Amino acid sequence: MRLRKLGINGIPKKDQLAQIKKINIWKWLFLGLVSLLVALGLVVQSRLATPREDVRQLQRTAKTSDVQVGTMTTTRDQFNDTIKHLLKKYHLSDYKVYADNQQILLEGQLSLLGKSYPLYIYFQPSKLENGNILLSVKDFSVGSFQIPQKMVLQLLSKNKNIPKFVQISPKQSTITILLSEMDNDFGIYAKANTIDLYNDKIVFDLYQKK
Repeated sequence: MRLRKLGINGIPKKDQLAQIKKINIWKWLFLGLVSLLVALGLVVQSRLATPREDVRQLQRTAKTSDVQVGTMTTTRDQFNDTIKHLLKKYHLSDYKVYADNQQILLEGQLSLLGKSYPLYIYFQPSKLENGNILLSVKDFSVGSFQIPQKMVLQLLSKNKNIPKFVQISPKQSTITILLSEMDNDFGIYAKANTIDLYNDKIVFDLYQKK
């Protein structure tokens, strides 16, 4: 009679490895989705770079041959806890990015005329038909300055450090997140299914690239 090698708590080692791999996939995907918001904090104070192309020319629809492999549901609190962890990891504790029951808020500092001023940008998130995420600017403030929101987004769009999956359109006052452009070792990407901040429900469909 053959005996199966057992790991911790009597669980076969083979099953443990499968469980760990599954957890790692879900952990990567969730952190990746949050990192796109953290990227906004990274570029607020930078000015010089080459302008990006218009987002309408860069939006892509995921391949129809890709297969849906699962669904991920999270809450605002889980979402915000992960953002806080990433800000600390990337030494960006001076920035805050979080979702409340109505919007997503970015708080930070913006340098103007040699001085730093408090920056607040309020986004209304929504999903596009192709599963990408659209962040529409609702309002913003830079201290007591009266600055057109187009100017703030122009500063963001000219920064070379912006990830390729974050596309900014100053004219439309929007930021589009191309979820299928987020690279990973598992060949998995997400499509936004539900973004319901008020009812504390955020759902993503998971796809395996062919």
